[in-house]
Amino acid sequence: MKLAVFFLTGFFLISCSGKNDVPPEIIQPKKMQNILWDVIRAQELSAAMARKDSAINEIAETKILTEKIYEIHNITSVDFDKSYLWYTNHPEMMRTIFDSMTSQSQRQKEERTKQGYKPFKRDTIKKLRTNE
Repeated sequence: MKLAVFFLTGFFLISCSGKNDVPPEIIQPKKMQNILWDVIRAQELSAAMARKDSAINEIAETKILTEKIYEIHNITSVDFDKSYLWYTNHPEMMRTIFDSMTSQSQRQKEERTKQGYKPFKRDTIKKLRTNE
């Protein structure tokens, strides 16, 4: 009887252990979280820039900033798209990433509140655009 319980326990542990493993060709969760965080912030920055300056095309600006993010993280758009698709097909893993991002956002919001929030200055945005 003890032997049967041992084998059943081992079987369940082995069968459940690979459930949330991310394949090696997919961007790993922590790195994906960092990339998604930067992409979302780039989208917000592009929208803010387009609201302040009608000459800025928000979609084009988002694409430029997103490509810079890919360079910073040493990935390509193909790597990102492939990984993003994998995560959308594994909603539990995606939920974990977004929950972590929500917590990160909350921590940063609390930190800004403690320090006194100072929004981007216009010259900061210009510096970002000229570093192309």
